[in-house]
Amino acid sequence: MSERQHRLKPVRVILTGFAMGTADLVPGVSGGTVALVGGIYDRLLSAINSINRMSLAALFTGRWGLVRSEVDFGFIVPLAIGLLAAIVSLAEPLGRLLESEDGRVLLFSFFFGLVVGSVIAVGRNVRWVLRSTLLAGGAAIGAFFVVQLAPVTGPSGLVALFAAGFVAACAMVLPGISGSFILLIIGQYERVLGAVRDRDLVVVGTVAVGAVVGVLTFARLLQFVLVRFRNGTLAVLSGFMAGSLWKIWPWRECLEEQVIAGEQRCLVESLQAPEAIAAPLALAVAGLVLVIAFSLWERRQPRSEVTLAGSESTA
Repeated sequence: MSERQHRLKPVRVILTGFAMGTADLVPGVSGGTVALVGGIYDRLLSAINSINRMSLAALFTGRWGLVRSEVDFGFIVPLAIGLLAAIVSLAEPLGRLLESEDGRVLLFSFFFGLVVGSVIAVGRNVRWVLRSTLLAGGAAIGAFFVVQLAPVTGPSGLVALFAAGFVAACAMVLPGISGSFILLIIGQYERVLGAVRDRDLVVVGTVAVGAVVGVLTFARLLQFVLVRFRNGTLAVLSGFMAGSLWKIWPWRECLEEQVIAGEQRCLVESLQAPEAIAAPLALAVAGLVLVIAFSLWERRQPRSEVTLAGSESTA
């Protein structure tokens, strides 16, 4: 862990966690993308992977000193505070905002600018050769098809909820693919969001356990490939984010609808040209400028302190 990682102020981590939680409540926006934008992505993976067999064994045997030395609580605790604060406080107002066409356009305009800026920021660190170009293209195509999947009615048992949390958590860690959108297409989004609003601890707890297991499993794989195949992994992350842009284009028209789990859901959409553009464009530009400015700031840091979004890529 770098010195700079130790110097990450808890307030910054809480705010980034809050932004990640906000993003993960919106189908189409990835909390992993926000972590990338916030400059904490490498630290996030390292912190998740600090919860390992050794630290868990120490926890269950009461060796608290070893637990504190192994697990990055200085990062995990403030991040969790920010995530939970966003989920608890914004589930209802974000739901209302997304029900309003004007609110949805403004929200997705800002996120669209953030994701475009993230693609540029991460793409600048990729050594673009034939292999990385093909990887990015394949990832973009894959993400494009995933975000066009139609929602279905999902099973309601606890096993299904655990599996939903597991799969959605993997998507939350991966920039470009939204965990809440995965919940939507497997038919669990309304149930989980409603459970959060109604404080249904059985449903929320089951999904949370699945999410924890999913994060702990997938983060190890992702950190491994980042260490061994960093250039290719950055190319794939760029492609995932680029491919997800279709889903968060603010202006769209529903061509085919169906009632699923008591909710009117769009099965087929088409993109539309912007109408009133001043405010959405300003928000999109603000998101883009925010990411680019942060990326440039990252590049000015000493080499040993640079994070994923601003690091030199390797083969």
